[in-house]
Amino acid sequence: MRVDITLEATTSGLATGIAQLDGLIASDGTLLIEAAHDDGTVTLRDLRLAYDAARINASGSGVIAEQSGQLVFDADLSDLALIDARLSGPAEARGMIARDADGALTATGLAAQLMGATLDATGTVQPDPEAFAATGNVAAKVADLSRFAALAGQPLRGSLDLTAEGETSDSGNALSLSTTLEGRDLATGIAQLDQIIAGRLSLSAQAGRTPERIEIRNISLETPQISLTAAGDGAGGPVSIDARLANLGLFAPEFSGPLSANGTVTLQGPEARRVSLDLDATGPGGTTAAVSGNVIDHGARLDLSASGALPLALANSFIQPNAINGTARYDLRVSGAPALASVSGTVTTQGTRVALPETGLAIDDLSGTANLGQSRVQTDFTARMRDGGQVTVTGPVSLTPGFNGDLSVGLAGLVLTDQLIYTTTANGDVTLNGPLTGGARIGGAITLEETNIRIPSGLGPASVSLPDLQHVNEPAAARASRQRAGLIKIEESGGSSRPFALDLSISAPNRIFVRGRGLDAELGGRLRIRGTTAAVAPDGFFELVRGRFDILGKRLTLTEGRVTMQGSLDPYLRFVAETEVEDTVLQVIIDGLASAPEVTFASNPDLPQEEVVSRLIFGRGLDNISPFQAAQMASAVATLTGSGQNDVVGRLRGAVGLADLDVTQTEEGDTQVSAGAYISDNIYTEVTADSAGKQRINLNLDVSNSVTVKGGASNDGDTGVGIFFERDY
Repeated sequence: MRVDITLEATTSGLATGIAQLDGLIASDGTLLIEAAHDDGTVTLRDLRLAYDAARINASGSGVIAEQSGQLVFDADLSDLALIDARLSGPAEARGMIARDADGALTATGLAAQLMGATLDATGTVQPDPEAFAATGNVAAKVADLSRFAALAGQPLRGSLDLTAEGETSDSGNALSLSTTLEGRDLATGIAQLDQIIAGRLSLSAQAGRTPERIEIRNISLETPQISLTAAGDGAGGPVSIDARLANLGLFAPEFSGPLSANGTVTLQGPEARRVSLDLDATGPGGTTAAVSGNVIDHGARLDLSASGALPLALANSFIQPNAINGTARYDLRVSGAPALASVSGTVTTQGTRVALPETGLAIDDLSGTANLGQSRVQTDFTARMRDGGQVTVTGPVSLTPGFNGDLSVGLAGLVLTDQLIYTTTANGDVTLNGPLTGGARIGGAITLEETNIRIPSGLGPASVSLPDLQHVNEPAAARASRQRAGLIKIEESGGSSRPFALDLSISAPNRIFVRGRGLDAELGGRLRIRGTTAAVAPDGFFELVRGRFDILGKRLTLTEGRVTMQGSLDPYLRFVAETEVEDTVLQVIIDGLASAPEVTFASNPDLPQEEVVSRLIFGRGLDNISPFQAAQMASAVATLTGSGQNDVVGRLRGAVGLADLDVTQTEEGDTQVSAGAYISDNIYTEVTADSAGKQRINLNLDVSNSVTVKGGASNDGDTGVGIFFERDY
């Protein structure tokens, strides 16, 4: 008996609540089914489903009794964005699926096109669990990976071609697979990966899986920067590995050159639950590594040993603006879970150099050993500093979060300097106890030897800050230089660490010298540094032992002097120098930070500052000095305040090529001019003349560093010659 069925229907405004489907069937649509049944054979002459956004056509036939038949279909979508907003453009698919009398499904001519990509596949599957088997091949071409960037969540770029063939056996328990991939101009948005795969990429692999093991026959990967080959016997034996990175400088600019590794990898047990390694690697800068042992349960447990040498400059990109240059030799073992607690062994270094520009310190020779074990590292390092002295660090540090330490730091002749304001030599012992990530306590006692604090001649810092300056189209190299110089503030993510508590004693009984702008003073004293690194609370000061103050040949005695610390390495100064002129006590006061102190003038009884300066320099008031002396007074004030822009005498001296030029007033009120110059390297002459007509010439002959012959003659008949011996101690 034959039965024919024809079904036609129209739809409008269908909705299922499934957003991806509702976008396709919302418009008016039609449904057509034409089918027939004749002597047990069902034939689908036509199946059509048509909407504005989607279309499906299908036809086929089958024999119900034998469960065989076939189905041919083709479908297309007007815009993939209706299904997923991350996709775009039309898509289409077609193919034929057939089923034989044994129930096996065969797909032929399967093809799809979407977003510039094509997919072709054929294959056969026997779904019976008792006799499961599958075979097939796939070919895919993606012309523009950037169209899939939104779907992947990465800025993809490039094109690729992929082919894969595979088959199963032993009721699906065994699998054999071969694949090839060709990529061009690939990019993933992962900077380090993109440097490796840039240009052309070629990959081929043949591998398999059995109930006992994973089998690798061969793997080959080639890009302009990396090559990798792996070859095995396909029977579970060792797999030979040979890998090479053309230029390690891609990741560590200090180490240009190839990095290579070779050895064997053995996959053991079902699903490779144990991987045995025996690998050796060499690279630029003396990089070596030898790794052997086992990776168990897909990395859940390790039993590995590693030894070799590693250039420490590899860390420079992570510790900028600091820099390290040297080699670390290691002999380590990892036994247990992949964590620091499972690591034991030693790491040593010798002759390593370290630069710490933000602290002004540099290490010429860092040597020592770190012993790892039981979730901690025992340190024993000695650092010889570039400016002089050494620092030793010993003690344990925990490898668990918080990284509690119990460190002893020894200072022996350590020279500390900022090359501008201060230089000192420190000895002592410092301890560091507690969590090194924040909250530890710094204590100990430090003794300072000779310390020199220089008052700079200029006002304020040497550089000018322009906080609102904007850099437009700044080159990457220029920005990197500014960042290394500390001119770019980097916002730190996460909360800041807890400050360290302080309890330091600093002793310097004497030999703290403060010099500059005519000041020459010696101080001594003791400081107790408490508080925290975020809020330093110093208690104590360095007080005057002796000192003087010179200005234009006038020497004043220091009556008060004190240096205190106020939470930074820029000490706070206060010095007072006094002299008495005609029953008036004159004072020069230097007060403020050593980098930019202020100079003021005072007197008793109280006089204007200009009057104080005039009496201090010339011994008389402003109304009794010449215009040239007024200019000289301005020059002296400029010297004291750190500004040489009003140094009239200095500019005149330089213009006429003299070593010295001075204008003063004699006790009789006459103007006196002195000019001096070097006739040769060891002969100096000076001529003095005043407005009263008196003239004198002096001549100095340096016979040696200690012996000088001095002679002079004047127009009033006063002459003399002398031999002088002097030596500094």
